[in-house]
Amino acid sequence: MNLNNLLHSAESAHKSGDYILAEKQYSCAIKNFNSNDATYGLATLYFQKKSFDLAIPLFEQAAKKEPFAYDIALNFAFCLNAAQQNNKALEIINSIKHHLPNDAHVIISFANLALSIGHPDVSIQILQSLKATCIQSQQLFATAYMKLEDWGSAKAYWQELSNKAPSVPLYWEKLAFCAGKRREYTQAIDAFTTYISLSNKNSDNHLKFADLYILSRDIKDARIQLDIAIELGDVSLTRYDLEARICRLENNIKQAIISADKVIELNPISHIAWAIKQELGKQYDQCISKLTKNYNSKITNTYESQHNLFTLAKAYEKTEQYKLAFEYFTKANQLQLEQQKLNNAEYNKKTVIEEHSDYKKIVIQAKLKKLNQPQNQPQNIFIVGMPRSGTTLMDRLISQHPEIQSCGENEALAFSIDKKIKQHSEFKHINWQAFFSKNTTYFREYYQQETALNTETIVDKMPHNFRYVGAMVAIFKDVKIIQMRRSPEDLALSIYSHPFALHHNYAAKLESIAHTIYYANKLMDYWANLYPDNVIDVNYEQLAKTPSTTSAEIYKFCNLQWHDDYLNFHQKAVSSFTFSELQVRKPINTSKINFSRHYDDQFKVFRETYRQLIQDNC
Repeated sequence: MNLNNLLHSAESAHKSGDYILAEKQYSCAIKNFNSNDATYGLATLYFQKKSFDLAIPLFEQAAKKEPFAYDIALNFAFCLNAAQQNNKALEIINSIKHHLPNDAHVIISFANLALSIGHPDVSIQILQSLKATCIQSQQLFATAYMKLEDWGSAKAYWQELSNKAPSVPLYWEKLAFCAGKRREYTQAIDAFTTYISLSNKNSDNHLKFADLYILSRDIKDARIQLDIAIELGDVSLTRYDLEARICRLENNIKQAIISADKVIELNPISHIAWAIKQELGKQYDQCISKLTKNYNSKITNTYESQHNLFTLAKAYEKTEQYKLAFEYFTKANQLQLEQQKLNNAEYNKKTVIEEHSDYKKIVIQAKLKKLNQPQNQPQNIFIVGMPRSGTTLMDRLISQHPEIQSCGENEALAFSIDKKIKQHSEFKHINWQAFFSKNTTYFREYYQQETALNTETIVDKMPHNFRYVGAMVAIFKDVKIIQMRRSPEDLALSIYSHPFALHHNYAAKLESIAHTIYYANKLMDYWANLYPDNVIDVNYEQLAKTPSTTSAEIYKFCNLQWHDDYLNFHQKAVSSFTFSELQVRKPINTSKINFSRHYDDQFKVFRETYRQLIQDNC
């Protein structure tokens, strides 16, 4: 039998599933004719039989003879992936990716494989070689960008796909997800509304919608979506978890605790449920009893573990067992430090100093204040400072004015500045006067669009906006900026005793907290000296001791009329999305002043670090 007949016989047997005959014929063709087609065919047969140890050497032989044969390379890479040898699979893909034909099926197959083995960047490189895009390639682009957490690029593809095929629910769901990740909640909600209308009615979708509304800080609509899920008979963990969170934000303490107990029945380590039982239910003994039992042995470093340790520490603190409280605060922060190391996100003192130096350059010449010039009510008030310095308290005070609404901790300003300024290739040499003259309209319009409040004055309490005070003065007309200051030790304790997101990488270690507070104060000193007409410093302790007098001074600085009944803000139930939720539901008081005295011995390292920073920079 000649080679062609052998190959034809082998391939026919292979296709029909007669692997014994196919193997025999392929082997004969290899032995007698050294056929590479037969080598490739037999490799593919062994791959299909999951005999990877036999398939891989044959694929290697076939690929060596024909290094640019994309069909051999593709199946070889698939085989390596199946054999859990993804590094080798990536080598094969990289060796062939610049030699692929302009064939959508081939390119999409390779791009899909690159994505499946965890290399979305390679998938994008492969897809970019395709001269004409199609629905399938656009889906892959969007998915790959999502894997890279490039939410803007992913959103653009899902947007285009939803425009092309508006009846496909998946596109709207993905569009909503990406817009939500970019904190573009209006678009996210619109997209998810369309997704809901195109999908079968089920409680899971309405729970997702409720969660999206919580992220957008719209508790009223979150409640509506939750109630729909409840009416549909949902009794899942997600339902009770959302119910507990929403009740907490509604200040419905009784129902929040009932829901939290239900959550714990289904998930005994739910950090949200235990936080509610400790904070709202004041069930300190139960928290200590149950959580200590869970976390006295080796602790698995999970998100739940970190938060539960903070909750346990708080329960000990509430029962005045300060030594044990600090022990568990430290355990919680140690887990956060491990997470930082794992994500290469550890605190870097040099980076902070360099960044603050750059922020100081983002300035324009201060406008001179004319004598007897009438002072206007500002359209924008920013409350800034370190987290836990009293920004939430100040936000509630300022928001009592009938012509002022709060947008909470709004990331729109930082996002637009980082996007427009920090990505500028000539950042260190920008003429800021000219830059803001050209871009002020963009910044204002973007901020107004993202804030979307219909009010005379918007108050924004994003703490870390203290970095952008120079930009604020340049962008917003008659802007007023309130910089919150607090005793360093009390501030450090408050930071150390609360969980923070990964980007707050200073918060898990007393030395880095000291460093961060010191340089934050230096930067705020700089702004206060540079822009005295726009910036006022407010001392948390002074506000707590003399609330009426200090508040009146702040209102006067902001060209607002003060009324003493504004101090009754705690009597009004509002949703608060920060750690300070409970404090702002109480009258202003001095209970937290010098609270760090309870941890005097444990705070020696903080005091020494902070003192040394002052001495070194005198």
